Amino acid sequence: MNNGKCVCGEISYEIDEKIETLYQCHCSICQIQTGSSCQTGAFVSALNFKWCSGEDKIITYSKQTGYSYSFCSCCGATVPNMFRSGDKYWVPAGAMLGLKGAQIKNHIFVSDRAEWDHIAGNGMQHPGFYPVYA
Repeated sequence: MNNGKCVCGEISYEIDEKIETLYQCHCSICQIQTGSSCQTGAFVSALNFKWCSGEDKIITYSKQTGYSYSFCSCCGATVPNMFRSGDKYWVPAGAMLGLKGAQIKNHIFVSDRAEWDHIAGNGMQHPGFYPVYA
C-alpha cells in the first residue's frame, strides 16, 4: 500500500498496488510545469486507486494535445490525474509516501530534453512516449 498527499495535506490518496516502475518525462511541457528537467511519476490502475480526502480541492489543467495535470487549489502541489485512457492514474512519485524499491526504468520524450539535462541511471530512453501506451 502506498499513500500520497499534497504539500498542505488537504488532498490525500491510497494506492493498493506495489509500484516498482517509475518514469521520467523530459518533454518541454513537463520542464515548464515543474521548473526542472523532468517529472517523475508512475501509472497505477484506477481499480487500485482511491481518493481519501480533498478531491473537491483539485483543479485540472488540460491542453488540446491531451496533456493534463492536476494540482491542489490550496498549495499548488501536483496531484494524481486520470490518464486519457480512463483506466489508470498518473501519480507524481515525489508525493507518494512509503515508495520503497521503485526504480526509474523509462525516460520518455528524451528528444525534447533540456540541453543541460544529463540523464543518469540505467533506464531505457525513448524519443517520444512509451511504446506500450502510445
